[in-house]
Amino acid sequence: MVLEQIVKVRWIERKEHSFFLGLIYTFVGILSAYLILPSYAGIMSIAFTSILLIPSLNQLLMIEENVEIREKKLSIRQLFKDHKDIIKVYISLFLGIFVAFFLMALIFSNDFSSHIFEAQLTLTGIIGKATSTDFFNRIVLNNLLVFIVCFILSLFYGAGSILFLTVNASAWGVYFGYVVKQTLVAASGNKIMAFAAFILPVLPHTITEALSYVCAAIVGGVVSKAVLREQLFSKKFHHIITDALIFLALGITLVIIAGALETFAFK
Repeated sequence: MVLEQIVKVRWIERKEHSFFLGLIYTFVGILSAYLILPSYAGIMSIAFTSILLIPSLNQLLMIEENVEIREKKLSIRQLFKDHKDIIKVYISLFLGIFVAFFLMALIFSNDFSSHIFEAQLTLTGIIGKATSTDFFNRIVLNNLLVFIVCFILSLFYGAGSILFLTVNASAWGVYFGYVVKQTLVAASGNKIMAFAAFILPVLPHTITEALSYVCAAIVGGVVSKAVLREQLFSKKFHHIITDALIFLALGITLVIIAGALETFAFK
């Protein structure tokens, strides 16, 4: 693939580079989806963006598999140090995808956004059933399902978890772009205050939910590393599985916290 040859994997290890990678690939994905299948541009933009990102991420995961595994006793600081590159890349890619969809929804008219991003707007409740009526347990169960699927995709397909990260980044990007524009147009007073009044209640659960899916993606990658590189039940294997379980517990905790924040935000 041409873009894969242009973008070297070492380049995306820097978080500011991976942010722009997510941003550029998303613009290309949206444009490709609109030109090829305009009636299904929302869904296909997710697919095309993920397809563009997977080769670079697979190369990055191969490098991650060759990183020396610690033999020292576990510490939280060491845990994040061991996996800092893959953590910052996933977070930066998520932000790049989010910003791209946000800008597109902000630039396009609401009627046009409703047409090409119908899938994203339906997912967030602007079109169809609104999320504000959901109960806490329903929100948590739904997010846990996405978390588990994200983990399974990461475990069996490596960078395949980027699909669910793209789904969520695109949904929230379109949602924020769509509603922010409506809010600013309707605001008769200070538009900055109107923007802050909208974004502050929903921002905490959006960030928390995104971080939970990043944890799921990392867990799959970490377990894959253990299976591929280490002898079963060896000391290093035990260390890697411990890392994975900690990220798994952290991700589930974040899902529950995000559900509570989302329930509170939409009350």
